Parts: sequence; C-alpha cells; structure tokens
Amino acid sequence: MENASLSSDVWNDVTTSSPTDADDLTRYIVSIRDVAVKIVYIITGTVGVIDNLFVIIVFALFIKITDKVVMLLENLAK
Repeated sequence: MENASLSSDVWNDVTTSSPTDADDLTRYIVSIRDVAVKIVYIITGTVGVIDNLFVIIVFALFIKITDKVVMLLENLAK
C-alpha cells in the first residue's frame, strides 16, 4: 500500500538516491583516499630517509671504532 500523504514523485525522490548524489559521494571518497595515500607515501618516505641516515651514521661510527681497534692492536704487537 502506497503512502497516501506523499505524491508518488515525492515518495520516489525520498526513497531513491539520485545519481548526482552518488557521484558527489564517490568524488568525495576518492578525494579522501588520495589524501590518505599521499600521507602514507610521505610517512613511508620520511621513515626511509631517516633509516638511511641512521645506517650511514652507524657505518661511519663502525669505521671510526675499527681504526681505534687497529691502532690498539698495532701498539700491542710492538
């Protein structure tokens, strides 16, 4: 039984979504997804750069420590 207080056109407008509403929602969701992907890429890139700097620092410290150990061993060998 149809709702008698609403005309059929109004009832159809209320119960069905228009294609433009769905298109607007899709564009909004895609926009949010694009921003989220950009943020994830920025975070991943930043972590990668910091990790590479950490590896370079550890390598430099390793070389410095190795030089000290070699000097110590040469002094002991004399």
